[in-house]
Amino acid sequence: MIIRLVMLAELVAITAALAMPENLQSLGLASFILATAALVVAIFPSSASHGLAKLLRPGLVVVLAAPALWMALQVVPMPMDTLGNPIWATASAALNEPLTEIISVDIGATMLSLAQYCAVLAAALVTAVITLDRYRAAQVLHILLAITTVATAMWFGKEATVVAGPDGSTVAVLGVLLSCATAIRAVDQLRRHSRPGKIAPTPLPALSAAVIAIIVCMAALLIRTNSTAVVAALLGSGILVSVFAIRRWFMGLWGTAAVLATAAIFSIASLTVIPFRTNTDVTIALSTSSQIATERMLQDVRPAGSGAGASMVLLPLYRDIGIGAPRERPTAAAAMVIDMGWAFLCGLVVIAMLGACILIRRSLSRAYDYVYPALGAGASIAVPILAFADHGILGLGASLLVAALFGLAFGQSVSSAGREAKSLESEGASDWMAGPAPASRPRLAPAFITLWARAALAMLGTALIIQTIWMVLPGWYLGGQSSLSAVSAAAAWPNGISKPVSAAAAHEDLWIRGESRSRGDPALAADEQKTELPAASNAFARALRSSPLRGDIWLMLAAAPKQNSIQTAAMLKMSYYTAPNDLDLLPLRLSVALATDAVVRELEFRDLIKRDVSLVVTRRPAIRPALLAAYRSASAEGKIYLENLISELDPTYLDNMRARNSRQGSR
Repeated sequence: MIIRLVMLAELVAITAALAMPENLQSLGLASFILATAALVVAIFPSSASHGLAKLLRPGLVVVLAAPALWMALQVVPMPMDTLGNPIWATASAALNEPLTEIISVDIGATMLSLAQYCAVLAAALVTAVITLDRYRAAQVLHILLAITTVATAMWFGKEATVVAGPDGSTVAVLGVLLSCATAIRAVDQLRRHSRPGKIAPTPLPALSAAVIAIIVCMAALLIRTNSTAVVAALLGSGILVSVFAIRRWFMGLWGTAAVLATAAIFSIASLTVIPFRTNTDVTIALSTSSQIATERMLQDVRPAGSGAGASMVLLPLYRDIGIGAPRERPTAAAAMVIDMGWAFLCGLVVIAMLGACILIRRSLSRAYDYVYPALGAGASIAVPILAFADHGILGLGASLLVAALFGLAFGQSVSSAGREAKSLESEGASDWMAGPAPASRPRLAPAFITLWARAALAMLGTALIIQTIWMVLPGWYLGGQSSLSAVSAAAAWPNGISKPVSAAAAHEDLWIRGESRSRGDPALAADEQKTELPAASNAFARALRSSPLRGDIWLMLAAAPKQNSIQTAAMLKMSYYTAPNDLDLLPLRLSVALATDAVVRELEFRDLIKRDVSLVVTRRPAIRPALLAAYRSASAEGKIYLENLISELDPTYLDNMRARNSRQGSR
C-alpha cells in the first residue's frame, strides 16, 4: 500500500509540473511531493530497499552527486583572483562594502537550479524503488505513456500562433519511445502466451494504446517541430527495435554485431538529415531559432561557468537593444556550458553514451522484461540530441519525466533485483523465528546493506523539504504576491519598472517585500511612513548581495533620496551595464541621469545617455513622453545636454517638447 501511494504521489508531481507554468509554485509543489515520497521510502523499510542498495553502486552515487556538489560549490566563497566572477568586485565597489567573490552571478538562480536537480534526482530514485517489481514497472510504463500522450495532444492542439511550452517537443519524443517500448512488450506477451487457436487478450489493449500514442506523438513531431526532434525520436526507437530484433532473430555474437552495425549506419545516415548551422558554436548548431544573444554569451564562457541558472539571468545583457521581453532561449547544451562550464557538458555526454552501452548490455542479458533497459538506452541517445536543439529537457515537467523514465530503466536493468530482495527479507524472518543465529552468520548484514541507501534517500528528502520551505515561505508570508513593482509602490518608487526575468528574480522580490514589511513594528505604526524608504533601500541592497545583475534594483537605489552624487553615479552605471536594453527602466534612468550634474559631465555617461535618447527619438516614439518627464526634472546642465541631443536627431520634436513644457509650467 505504501509503495502504491508513493507511486501515485510521484505521478501527481510529474503531471502537475507538466500542466502548470514554470514558476516557484510548481517547483515548490513538485519538490514537496517528491520529498515526501523519498522520506516515506526511506523511513518505512520494504523489500525494495535491498534492490535499491544493489542499484546504487558507488560509481553511480558519485555520478549522481557530482552535479549537486558542483552547484553547491558555485555559491561558496572563492579565494581572490581565482574562479570567482569579477561582477562581485564591481558590485562591491558600487555598494562601497566588501562582497565575497563566488562563481555564480546569481545565488538565487543557482539555489533554485539545485532544488530542481534534487527534485529530478528524487524522482529517478523513487521510480527505481517502485519499479523493482515487474508488475509495478508495467503500471508505471503505461501511466507514463498516458501522461506523455495527453500532454503531447494538448501541446499539439494549441494554435500555431501560440508559443508552446518549452518542453513540448521533448515530451513528444519521450512519448514515441514509451509507445514503442509498450508495443514491443505487448508483442512479446502475445508471442509468449499464444496457444494454437487461442491468443491471450491481455496485451491487446496495451498494444492498441501504444499504436494510438505513437500516431499522436509522431504527428505532433512532424507538424510542430523540426527534423532534429524527429531524428532523435527515430534513433531512440531504433535502439529499441534493434534490441528486439537481436533477441528474436539474431542471437549470438555475429548476429548482435550485424544488427548493431546496421543501427550505427542508420544513425549516421539519419544525422545527415539534421540541418546543422555552420560557423557557429556546436552547442547551438542544431537549433533553428534565433540564438544571437546565446552566441555572444558563449564567447564569454568562463572555465567554471557562471552559476547554475545564470544563462537566463545573463540573457538580457546580451540581447539586442530595443527588444522587449526576451523570447530567445538558449539550447540546453548551451545553457549547461554557460552555467557549468564546458567540462560539465562533455562529462554528461560521455556518461550518457556509457549509460546507453550499459543498458543495452543489461537488456540483452535479461531473460524477461528487457524492454525497460532498452527504453533507457534509447532515451540516452535521444535526449542528448534534443539538448543541442532546444531548451526543452531543462523544463521542470520534461526533466521529471526524463528522470522517471531513467528510474524505470535502471530499476528493471538488474536481473531479479526484486526477487533477491524478497528472498533476503524472507531469510531474515526465518532466522528470527528459528531463534539466535550462530556466531558465524552475520544476521545484520541485510540491514547494513540497505541502511546507507535509505540514509541517502532520507538526506535527499530532507534537503528537498528545506529547499521547499525556502521557496514558498516568502509567498505564504506575503499572501502570494511576487511582483517587485508592489515593493516599489509601497516605497514610493515608480510603478512597473521591473520585470523579473527568471523565477530566481521573482523569489528575490518576495524576500525584498518580506524584509521591507518586517521593518514595521506595531508599536511604531506612526513612524512607518518615515521608515519605508530606508527599509526598502536596505532590502534592495540585500538583494544585490545575492544577485548583482539586477539592473532594476541598481536603478532604484540610484534614484533613492539622500544619495550623494558619487553613489548615484556608481549605482546608475551598474544599472546601465546590467540592464542596458530594458526599455522599462529607460524613463526613470534618463530622469536620474539628467538630474545629476556629476553624471552629465562624465563622458562615459554622455555616451550612454545619448544612446537612450537616440533609441527613444528614432525607434520608440511611443515612449517619447519619458523625454519630456526627464526634461522637466533635469538640472540646468542636463537640460542643455538633452536639448543638444534632440536637436541633432529631431529639431521639430525639440520645439514641441519646449512648448509642452512651457504650457505645463504655466498651469
